[in-house]
Amino acid sequence: MSTRPGRLDPLEKTGEPRWLVVRDRMSRALEFRMLPGGSDLRAAIAAKQVELTRTGWRVDSIARKCAFFFADRDNDRVCVSVECFEPEAADVRRFRR
Repeated sequence: MSTRPGRLDPLEKTGEPRWLVVRDRMSRALEFRMLPGGSDLRAAIAAKQVELTRTGWRVDSIARKCAFFFADRDNDRVCVSVECFEPEAADVRRFRR
């Protein structure tokens, strides 16, 4: 699979805050933490990969120009991602009409 030329790297440093989020199979946020503007996003998500590996999870690699990976252990599967919106705030907006 090839990427479009000029596609930006979503893990590039930015002045805006981002969130490192772990979501379950139903896309519910199990845990999250804010990464202040200027944070090394690639290092943050890589550190989460290492943490999960050390606690017995099997983790996928982070594809080029992607800001997420999957991990599984026993019957559990999670998606770890760097997101630009705080998860709780996003959930509230999604259900309001």
